[in-house]
Amino acid sequence: MNKLIQALGLFVVLPLLVVSCNLQAIQAHPEEQDTPKIVPYEALLGKSLNDKEVADFMISNNCSSADWIQICKDIGMALWTDSDQIVKTIYLYSGNADGFKRYRGELPFGLTFYDPMWRVEEKLMDRDTDDPLQQLGLPEEGRSPDHMHYWAIYKRFGMTVVYNSPVADEDAYIYAVLVSN
Repeated sequence: MNKLIQALGLFVVLPLLVVSCNLQAIQAHPEEQDTPKIVPYEALLGKSLNDKEVADFMISNNCSSADWIQICKDIGMALWTDSDQIVKTIYLYSGNADGFKRYRGELPFGLTFYDPMWRVEEKLMDRDTDDPLQQLGLPEEGRSPDHMHYWAIYKRFGMTVVYNSPVADEDAYIYAVLVSN
């Protein structure tokens, strides 16, 4: 009789443990509404800060203003504006800079933050042109303004790829991508 009660007790206790573990797992996951909404950078470029879509974006993502820049650390973006408050350049961060989280949207030209410089150049190759820089996917300019990051400037694409190296190093990874209109 004792064995029967123990066996029945196991069938009662085990389901209770499973249910309580599942409830804790459900409570541990934040609701979808709490996660920032990723807006493609293209939807913001060239628009005024007063545009409803841009204003809603900045409010919903807790962006803060610093002079000509709208800083959106929670989604890995910074919006640079001109004197008329038109978004001219957007920084898309890889998540390793000054408290910025990783930008989760798509990068231009199929780039990813996991691409080293050689892969970026490979993705930007254009074999159907006479320009040797474009054939090899090389930038028109390169510099290291802060002596910590190499900036590969692709004027033809309106894009700058900032690497985590002070020099052009084929194994350097993307630190940020700047897109301009």
